[in-house]
Amino acid sequence: PLNRGKCLIFTQYADTARYLYKNLDPDDSSPDIEVIYGRDKSIPKIVGRFAPKANPDHRPPAGVREIDCLVATDVLAEGLNLQDCDKMINYDLHWNPVRLIQRFGRIDRIGSEHDAIHGYNFLPETELEKALGLKEKLARRIAEIHATIGEDAAILEPDEQLNEEAMYAIYEAQDVSAYEGDDVDEFIDLHEAEEIIRQIRETDPELYARITDLRDGIRCGHAAGRRGTFVFCRAGEYRQLYLLDEQGENVPQDAPRILGWLKCDPETPAEELPEGYNQRVMTVKRQFESEVQARKAEREHTVSLTRAQRYVRRELRLLFSETDDEDLRRQIEVLERTFTQAGPRPAVRSELNRIQREQIAGTALVDTLSNIYNLYGLDADTPAVETTTDDNHGLPRIVCSEALFD
Repeated sequence: PLNRGKCLIFTQYADTARYLYKNLDPDDSSPDIEVIYGRDKSIPKIVGRFAPKANPDHRPPAGVREIDCLVATDVLAEGLNLQDCDKMINYDLHWNPVRLIQRFGRIDRIGSEHDAIHGYNFLPETELEKALGLKEKLARRIAEIHATIGEDAAILEPDEQLNEEAMYAIYEAQDVSAYEGDDVDEFIDLHEAEEIIRQIRETDPELYARITDLRDGIRCGHAAGRRGTFVFCRAGEYRQLYLLDEQGENVPQDAPRILGWLKCDPETPAEELPEGYNQRVMTVKRQFESEVQARKAEREHTVSLTRAQRYVRRELRLLFSETDDEDLRRQIEVLERTFTQAGPRPAVRSELNRIQREQIAGTALVDTLSNIYNLYGLDADTPAVETTTDDNHGLPRIVCSEALFD
């Protein structure tokens, strides 16, 4: 039936969209086949050529061929009227079944003149699935994202859990109404967020450079339909999202929902930050620092350290918690990493034993360790200060924060 009427093919990735388009129109000679995966093409023009009845303001001029087959990423997945089309294909096996259902909403809309709307979803054949293990890899990918973000809450809501009942229902033409939710548009999964950034990088390098050059600690506020405070913290590769309620209490939430709340148009006006905003953010930072220290201790409990090394580590961490001097904190980070490595040199071990015997502490300990560091050239054994934020021992910092308003 794909050779009659209009067909919309959705894929999550730009590379896949290009692949499909090249195979559908290898000579680039069919004006009725088109692809869109970013902002390099005018969305209104593409939509007008694909669904002119539903979008009369963007109807193509006389002599311009309509699009009968359109390949697209989720750049067209929401907020558009495409009901001229009666067939849609989900080419990807998405980890969230609700997202697949959402795409059907682009063509199954009021005003459709079609008696029936057809949806097709690609599912690996049984034998191919056994060979590739796609579902297993998909579940593992979710676990990897969870570990990277470091959330206390699950990434998926209870009604979004990856399960065969929900996943296969939409592929086997069963009733899927039980899996639909009224708040589906509130979610933005991490793949979609990554795709947004990738599109910006390819289509607007200037904006992408501006984003990547933003300083740590940037903050703003905007209307999100609810009140609260969002804070994103990072220490090396360990990242944590925090969402606080109006009273400043931490509210466990999943990443897709938080990203959905943060999403806004470029024209969305900024709101003035509320009273007490900085105090809330700094409270979150202190909580994050404690979590980072706990993670360090958890990783290091299996490392065999001498009594002197444990003494030095304890005193350095005590000083770290007592100072707000960022330069001193960075120095402490480097010294701790250097002098708590397994199997220190005999000369260094002797120096550490002396420090313990003399109970050197505070800034005097930092000065003493710095002298030993330089005397024995330990920089060759330890990454430089500038690279400490690129591993799991990076200095805890606030990447960005945002006040949410009704």
